[in-house]
Amino acid sequence: EEIAAPTIHNVPPVEDDLENVIDILLEYFDEVTEDDAKELVFSAATDAWGASVAHITPAAIKSVGNVCGGSGDESDSKSNDCLDNDEDDVDYIGEGECELCERRIKLTRHHLIPKSTWPRIKKRMWNAAPVIESLHSLSSHEYTTNNSQKMRRLQETKEELQCKLEKMLGTVKLSNLPTIITSNTIRAHLTQVCLLCRQCHSAIHRIHTEWELAMEYNTMERLLECDEIMKFGKWANKQRPGNKI
Repeated sequence: EEIAAPTIHNVPPVEDDLENVIDILLEYFDEVTEDDAKELVFSAATDAWGASVAHITPAAIKSVGNVCGGSGDESDSKSNDCLDNDEDDVDYIGEGECELCERRIKLTRHHLIPKSTWPRIKKRMWNAAPVIESLHSLSSHEYTTNNSQKMRRLQETKEELQCKLEKMLGTVKLSNLPTIITSNTIRAHLTQVCLLCRQCHSAIHRIHTEWELAMEYNTMERLLECDEIMKFGKWANKQRPGNKI
């Protein structure tokens, strides 16, 4: 039904129609991967239209979201500056203090928002842009009014917007979100890193899925609030660098 809705009666869907439905699946079902979404959509389209859609293949559909692009229907002329693949940087970048176990050791970059989640997070940020910007604006007005009635209205509006933001991004905290949503501010938000030793880096990815890291543990402060991660960090702190742990 979703595939057929935007198409002319009895006319098979085109690539854009299928891509829109893949977007819908990924937006509303966190457990669905992009490959799974493509398979489901193409299977449904083939069942409904048969040979009429045989010329369209999953490989022909663009990956969901261009991280460096615009809000979905506009593309950035500098898309060649796009971010690299979905794997975390595993190469050592030099020696320093691990932000988790605090040992002086060779370090790696841990993307606080894992690269594999960037297309979906980017799309959600564009959708949440009016809410994020309104909340930032309200927060600044809280400190400039002494009118109790106006303060109450501001607080009610803020609570409504926070509920919307939590549904969209899984958080009500504005401290690490851009005040204005643009391609550049989204890119800066997605590319935040912390510096961890290889052992702590691996432990974090063992303890939480990449989606959990992106939605719930996307700052160093939040990582340190996780009891299991803190327990590993304290234990690792007592191990000599170079030991296999």
